[in-house]
Amino acid sequence: MSAPGGIPASAPGLRATSPGGAEAPGRGSLPERVAGALLAHPDVVRLSGGTFGAVATYLPGRRLLGVALGEGDEPARISVVLRLGARVRPTAQALRMLVAAETGARRVDVVVTDVEAP
Repeated sequence: MSAPGGIPASAPGLRATSPGGAEAPGRGSLPERVAGALLAHPDVVRLSGGTFGAVATYLPGRRLLGVALGEGDEPARISVVLRLGARVRPTAQALRMLVAAETGARRVDVVVTDVEAP
């Protein structure tokens, strides 16, 4: 039996992934993609670990501050520093929608830890 593209399904070291899945090649892990999308927003200066660095995802060999994706019914949590002058509520709502679209999370908690001049 062959996988799409003529590669034998039993080829060693290969496993099927969906194009938009968490481990899709060339896109990074889901938390990394969420972090990239957040940092691409013009009002986000940087990600923040929040109080005591509690908002984080553990990846192989490092911690990704500012993104904690919940499992099951747990909410996704993000913590950001916004640019000075950004409207907090509309920006938080835009970030909620961005994370929900990327992860499928039904609830996204957004914490703005600080504001900074660009």
